[in-house]
Amino acid sequence: MHRQRADNQRGFAASNWSVRTQLLAVVIIPIVTALVLGGLRIGSAVRNAQDINNVRQLVRVVDKGTGLLQEIEDERDLTALYVAAGRTGDTSRLDTQRSKSDAALARVRAEAARIHRGATPVLATRLSVLDVFGGKVASLRTMAARSNMRFPSVVIAYTALIAELTHTLDLLTPDIAHQALAARAGVLETFAQATEKASQQRALLGGVLTQGHFDANEAQSLTLADRQQQALIDQFLSSAPSAQRQFYERTVTGRDINKVETLQKQALSEQGTSSLRRDAGTWFDTMTSKLDLMRLVEKQLVGSVDEESLRELHEAERSVFIAALVELMLLLLMLGVTYVLVHSIVRPLHTMHASTLDIAQRRLPEVVRLLRGSTDAKVEAIEVEPTAVDSTDEIAGVARAFNDVYRDSVRLAFEQAQLRGRINSMFVNLSQRSQNLVERQLELIDRLEKGEQDPDLLASLFKLDHLATRMRRNGENLLVLAGEKAGRRWSAPVRLVDVLRAATSEIEQYQRVQLRGLVTADVDGRAVNDIVHLIAELLENATTFSSPETQVLVTCQLLSGGGAKVEVQDNGIGMSTQDLDEANARLLNPPVVDVAVARRMGMFVVGRLSGRHGIRVQLRGSSPHGVTAVVMLPQQLVREHEDHMDPPGLSARYNAEGRLTGWRNYDRPDQLDESASARRAHRTRRHGARPSGTMS
Repeated sequence: MHRQRADNQRGFAASNWSVRTQLLAVVIIPIVTALVLGGLRIGSAVRNAQDINNVRQLVRVVDKGTGLLQEIEDERDLTALYVAAGRTGDTSRLDTQRSKSDAALARVRAEAARIHRGATPVLATRLSVLDVFGGKVASLRTMAARSNMRFPSVVIAYTALIAELTHTLDLLTPDIAHQALAARAGVLETFAQATEKASQQRALLGGVLTQGHFDANEAQSLTLADRQQQALIDQFLSSAPSAQRQFYERTVTGRDINKVETLQKQALSEQGTSSLRRDAGTWFDTMTSKLDLMRLVEKQLVGSVDEESLRELHEAERSVFIAALVELMLLLLMLGVTYVLVHSIVRPLHTMHASTLDIAQRRLPEVVRLLRGSTDAKVEAIEVEPTAVDSTDEIAGVARAFNDVYRDSVRLAFEQAQLRGRINSMFVNLSQRSQNLVERQLELIDRLEKGEQDPDLLASLFKLDHLATRMRRNGENLLVLAGEKAGRRWSAPVRLVDVLRAATSEIEQYQRVQLRGLVTADVDGRAVNDIVHLIAELLENATTFSSPETQVLVTCQLLSGGGAKVEVQDNGIGMSTQDLDEANARLLNPPVVDVAVARRMGMFVVGRLSGRHGIRVQLRGSSPHGVTAVVMLPQQLVREHEDHMDPPGLSARYNAEGRLTGWRNYDRPDQLDESASARRAHRTRRHGARPSGTMS
């Protein structure tokens, strides 16, 4: 469990990731960081735009609130005249003004209702004043109409209500965080207060003129309101932009403005007299004309605040768009650069990976196979195709280094192939020389055998003949090692039993071999010598690795699908399952000739010879012990018995059922007698192993 967990942890290690994944992991961190920072920037721009949109809504509330202030101021001033007149007379103008005030209040409340108050609790508290403002106005109207309050008290009560509304509207200004917009809102606030002081002067002096006299308190209130108005106008002129100052100076001027100042001075000069000689209606109308001009300036100031808020809203929206566009372009640029960089790194890596795998798994093994399969000492050099990486970075350096390794590997294989070719040439040369000497030796022995009558000496000559035959087979092993074929080849089919008999005669302990289950079949003459050599090697191993007191059984069987099966069974020490598997693997795929082959030359020769003709050789364990070699001769090499050419000097005798009954030497048929049986047995083995009369 712990080991599996550790393996899983190592599997998730960064070192086990692909190059693409590692590069993406390296690049994804700055991309995510850029996205986060860009998202924060866009979020800030969006919040700024939302704030400015909220500011624009506040400006609209202030706009509607300024209109409400003007209507309440007019209602206050008309109410002051009505109370100063003893609460008698025509009230139609006052009633109309009250309706205008109610309509203005409804507009303010409707505009305030559009503002989302939950995000800012303080703002919600300030706007809640507008919800109860209507009730306060209605209560004040009732008190002014039914109580015995004098008009100054009514003016003070209305002024307090107006101040509360003004304070509420002024408190909205700090929520305007943008400097230019806040400055314009501050100028508007100053001028609105100046307009309010002018409206107070209209109410105070109008009430005084209506009642016909005023006392010192009323005169003091009127003078204070006038001074406050002048101070606020001076503050406005000092803080307002030049365009707004010029607009004020062009607008608030003329005869009515001068007349207002004249009427106010004349009224103040008559303070203390029993009756005033000025008409209240003339003052009210003249002061109303001045207020209308001041409210034109106030309306222009409100419009400038609204324009500034709209401009800043557009600027904020443009900032959001630009921020999003810049972020998108940066993201696309980073993705593009990342793709180009990752592709420029991964593409040559993939190319090198594919090329190296192709070299390691296909091209280099193919070159080695071709060079190993070449037996010519004059093998031509093979052109090496380099890895297709054309960059100049470190990856190309690795590719060039791998190309050098590839070239060195091919060069080494080429040199080994040349060396192997020279060794094979040496094997062939030595084998040919040895074969010539052995053939001459066999011919000499054959002549000595024909002229010798002494049985003991003839037996010695037969043994010498047999040893020469084995020497020839060992010389042929050199040809097999060199990849060459023996020069001896039959021109006609040979019986399978004769092939087995010839193979038996080529081993040292031929007396221990027993042929059983022989069949009447012919072997293709082109493969006779190789099959004799192959089975002789198997018989040599069987007799060598088994006790001299045991026998080696050779059986053959025709297969229903064509071909034949030959089994060589010994009762030796046997082989383990692993050794059998390794031996069968070497038989199926013979290794390259090296020093180790010399220790297992028999198996190597068997593997080479079987591969030439499609013969399948397999080793199996025998019961109770020993090894059985199974030789599967294919259909194209073995066929039903037909007219054939027997080996010279050797012919087999068969009964009516086609069973082998004996051997005869038809070189000298007149010498067939019992006293020469031993000699002829030796000669038949020798001639069976060395057919020379019908080779092609």
